[in-house]
Amino acid sequence: MNYRSVMAVGRTRRITDPEEKDAALAALVEHIVPGRSAEVRAGDRRELAATAVLALLLDEVSAKVRTGDPKDEDEDEDYDLPYWAGVLPLALEPGPPVPDPLLKPGIPVPPHVTAWTRNGRRPRS
Repeated sequence: MNYRSVMAVGRTRRITDPEEKDAALAALVEHIVPGRSAEVRAGDRRELAATAVLALLLDEVSAKVRTGDPKDEDEDEDYDLPYWAGVLPLALEPGPPVPDPLLKPGIPVPPHVTAWTRNGRRPRS
């Protein structure tokens, strides 16, 4: 099986300062959709109070990645069997933007949504 795995070890700290919480949430949004936080309203006091934000102070981090063809210790015996072997690649890709049904008519999809990419992939149309 091919995989990507990350292990992060550290202590969490709950962010309670409203300004630090705002900055952390904005950084998260900007990481996922650059430009989005400037186009939406900030959370109000009630929403921020209902949202927990944790900082993870990292002590240790490791990553493992497995790619390539299958590996089988009993390769010679298994390849004599009449069974298919290989890799089925799976991917998580963005789909086309779907507007909120309650959105006022005439509001276009902003460029940062239509041009959004992750790892160089463009949204399907």
